[in-house]
Amino acid sequence: MNDDYINRRKKLFNKIPDNTSCIIFSEEEKTRNNDVTYKFRQSSNFFYLTGIDDPSLVLIMTKYNNDTSTTLICHRPNDKDRIWTGQIPSNSSYRSKYNLDSVIYFDEIEKINLKDIENLYYEFHHHDRMVEFLSNLESSVTSRYLTNSNYLSSRTDLSNLIFEMRLIKSSHEIDQIKHAASVSTKAHINLMKTCKPNLKEYQIESDFMKVCMDNACNQAYPAIVASGKNGTILHYTKNNSTLKADDLLLVDAAAEYKNYASDITRTIPISGKFNQYQKLIYNIVLKAQTMAIKNCLVDQTLTNIHRIAVRYIVKGLLDVKILRGTLEKNIENEKYKKFYMHNTGHWLGLDVHDPCPYVINGKPVKLKPGMIFTVEPGIYISKDNSVDKKFHNIAIRIEDDVLITRNGPIVLSGDVPKTVTAIETQMAHG
Repeated sequence: MNDDYINRRKKLFNKIPDNTSCIIFSEEEKTRNNDVTYKFRQSSNFFYLTGIDDPSLVLIMTKYNNDTSTTLICHRPNDKDRIWTGQIPSNSSYRSKYNLDSVIYFDEIEKINLKDIENLYYEFHHHDRMVEFLSNLESSVTSRYLTNSNYLSSRTDLSNLIFEMRLIKSSHEIDQIKHAASVSTKAHINLMKTCKPNLKEYQIESDFMKVCMDNACNQAYPAIVASGKNGTILHYTKNNSTLKADDLLLVDAAAEYKNYASDITRTIPISGKFNQYQKLIYNIVLKAQTMAIKNCLVDQTLTNIHRIAVRYIVKGLLDVKILRGTLEKNIENEKYKKFYMHNTGHWLGLDVHDPCPYVINGKPVKLKPGMIFTVEPGIYISKDNSVDKKFHNIAIRIEDDVLITRNGPIVLSGDVPKTVTAIETQMAHG
């Protein structure tokens, strides 16, 4: 497992010029209120390069005269941490466990020598932490830097280099995401069994979270549990309405396992049966998703997959007379965006919206084995005088996690029922 992190650091070294230092900060604990912190979540890029899930660390990767070295800076073990939160690891423990060249304590910062480094790479969103770090470094060895005021003249954002590396998942990463998806699958199937009128949306969320926590998972993102008209709000998270028998329930919720996310959405009838109008819209979205997933092939692009989904959404909306005119004109004029306003998918990994690039050198990224992303078309119909009122407040999204392989796409969340018959059967058995 450590080999993955070593190989990633080697790959990063190959991407940077000589006489360069990369400085990467771990995440810090964030204050929730007064002296209470939020549950810690590691910086995805720091975790990607180290596998370390602890706060307040600094990783320095230096390439000088084509020799490379990796140094971690950590806090010294102390009695306060031992008593209140548990003893923090020693430098020797970090070095042996994570195969690092050296590990020093922050009170030994004078051992860091960046005097002859010409280029500094760091994540620009950590600019303030970088200023503070360099200030502390300077104050510990003032004479060295006063004699070399031109040090670190070139500064580059490290994030994009790492984001591009994160496009292709290792076998270990794929296993983690598969596990997260399998736990999410259990949670979605469970809510199909327990969903019924007069429950509160937050009760559905609570049941979902329990399945995840029972399987050692966190939530990958704040759950969207949206009944009726709430489903037309794309990122609805109040989750406090009462479920009504005639409405649909859209649940966009998923587990995160050891920092790796899944992302699944299902839309189900609260009564256990779709009415004819709900069923019409549902099957349009399902057809669009089915055809989009069929085209998740090596050398395709997410741009083309979105175009395929849009085409089937528009065709379906024309069939039920929610849109009027020709297929091509509706696509050209983007009339569909009134009802389908988001993209068909996004990268998935250490972040639920993995910040990997969609375009490199001006061209859409071509799909390759090991890439994982979501396919999630939807239709959202608010009250609208131009639309038959029987379609009002119907909101459908169907989302799955797709792994690209040489033999075609694998739907990691494929065990969650999603045809009308499968959903109704599952809910009846509940």
